[in-house]
Amino acid sequence: MIRFLFLSLALSLLFFSCNVTKRYYIKGQYDRAIVRAVKKIKKQPNKEKEIVYLEKSYNAANQNDQERLKLLKTEGRPENWGEILDLYNSLKYRQSVIQPILPLKLGNRTISFPYIDYDKDIFNAKQNAAEYWYAKGKQLLNSGNRFQAREAYEKFKNVKYYFETYQDIDNLMALSLQKGVSKVAMQFENNTIFKLPADFKDKLFGLEYERLDSKWVRYFPNPDNNDQYHYVIKLNLKSIQILPEKIFVRESVKTKKVQDGTEVLLDNNNNVVKDSLGNPIRVPRMVEVTCKLIETVQQKGSHIEGEVIYFDIDNQKEITHKPLGSDYFFEHSIFVANGDLRALDEETRKKLGQLPVPFPNDMEMISGAVDIFKKVFSDLLYDNKYIIK
Repeated sequence: MIRFLFLSLALSLLFFSCNVTKRYYIKGQYDRAIVRAVKKIKKQPNKEKEIVYLEKSYNAANQNDQERLKLLKTEGRPENWGEILDLYNSLKYRQSVIQPILPLKLGNRTISFPYIDYDKDIFNAKQNAAEYWYAKGKQLLNSGNRFQAREAYEKFKNVKYYFETYQDIDNLMALSLQKGVSKVAMQFENNTIFKLPADFKDKLFGLEYERLDSKWVRYFPNPDNNDQYHYVIKLNLKSIQILPEKIFVRESVKTKKVQDGTEVLLDNNNNVVKDSLGNPIRVPRMVEVTCKLIETVQQKGSHIEGEVIYFDIDNQKEITHKPLGSDYFFEHSIFVANGDLRALDEETRKKLGQLPVPFPNDMEMISGAVDIFKKVFSDLLYDNKYIIK
């Protein structure tokens, strides 16, 4: 039974292997059939089944391409030249694949497909395709629409694909990049009761713009009044709150077991335990120590609240607005200990003896809050990059 199964499996694999080229041919996957047949024939030049389906696939593929070429040329549409070029390249490549194994013998017949030089047709198609994409790109670029300028850039890329140098293509690509950019003007508005420093906006807008800028979008933290922009992002600072200074006391008792010398080890019957030399064994003596900790805390806080408004200049409408805010806290502690200092952890012991410090003034509190607010603002812009088209 097992021998039968192995035999069946071996025959199935053999049948499958012999019929892969045929299956490709039946499915109309002629080029895959050709590549596989050529690979097999290189190993076994007299493999007749592979030769049969190589010939059928090659003729069928070429016939399809030639019929498509005839139709495209008959239509006479300039946008067809790109496809015409692809078809000629396919014909040339297909021919190069089978050339190394020609001629072939199939029974009494010699198979040798005639060699056709496609280079002139390919060059002509490349020229016509480049000419079409060049003209189409210029048409789009001259429309005055930045989105069509982006399309123009892609058309000019097609020209560069065909010819590295072609008329003024590099200048046109640079111009389409320039005209296709959406410019975003950054604006700041202070609607709080505070008179902020002159450099406040510059500090807030000092972002990593490489995270925001892309090929088609540029952010301008200091927009030029003589330039034109497509979007405005306005940061509206609505309120700044300075929380009152606070001083309060926290008391706690710390307890900890620590070593306090050594003591003689006793057994369960209170007898002294000795080592092999008869000496009493001594072990660490652990005692519980306590320390009262008085912490005097200085606290002060600030809160900044605002919103970011996205405005579409071209359509003269607000796209969306997003709230944002941040908090900043100052805290300083003074510790006084009464008791066994061994009950305190090392970090707390280091803080003993510290003196009170002056509270930050209001502008220092605002400055501290701005650093956090700036990070929140930057993340909001990054998370909403998709809004800018």
